[in-house]
Amino acid sequence: MLFRSGSMTIVGDLAQATGAMAPDDWEAILEHLPAQKGNRVVGLSIGYRIPGLIMSLATKVMMAATPSLRAPSSVREGDTAPTFVQCQPGNLGAALSGAVRDLVAEVGNGNVAVVVADSMVNRVSDLLDEHGIDHGRATRGGLSASVTLVAVSVAKGLELDGVVVVEPSRIVSDQVQGMRALYVALTRSTKRLSIVHAEPLPAPMIG
Repeated sequence: MLFRSGSMTIVGDLAQATGAMAPDDWEAILEHLPAQKGNRVVGLSIGYRIPGLIMSLATKVMMAATPSLRAPSSVREGDTAPTFVQCQPGNLGAALSGAVRDLVAEVGNGNVAVVVADSMVNRVSDLLDEHGIDHGRATRGGLSASVTLVAVSVAKGLELDGVVVVEPSRIVSDQVQGMRALYVALTRSTKRLSIVHAEPLPAPMIG
């Protein structure tokens, strides 16, 4: 219920809107809301959660997905840039397990997630099993395991110490708002980020 004499504040990140009808800008939302007292859009310009070294990569993807929006500047730079691990298709399991072990060692008692396209969840789970990586699934046990396999469709809102994003191009091709879904995947980590891929990377991630 809206009060005629009151006001309301709406907070959101349109770059993470991944539904079929996802808006491209705030005007597309404001046109559906009361405007008796006018409205004002204020961008949040400072990010506290994601290190700058990770955010710089995510920003490239964000600008490809939502060029009218502005990415925030990170308060902290971080000490490690995202790591890229390219492999042959038949070696995806070995490359992935190596990246996961490296992150587990780096974050210590922290948590690590492996974020994948929804269509790859079962395959990646099998690869992790084959290479001796104990893991849970976010849809079954939340983040209770030290390593959790997360479908990108349920990754929104999660905060993790380390993240391995597997086959970014598959995330882009499989999701309705693929580039935005990739942006979500790249912005889940507060410390370390690795990208493992056999397929070519999406263009915004190159260079």
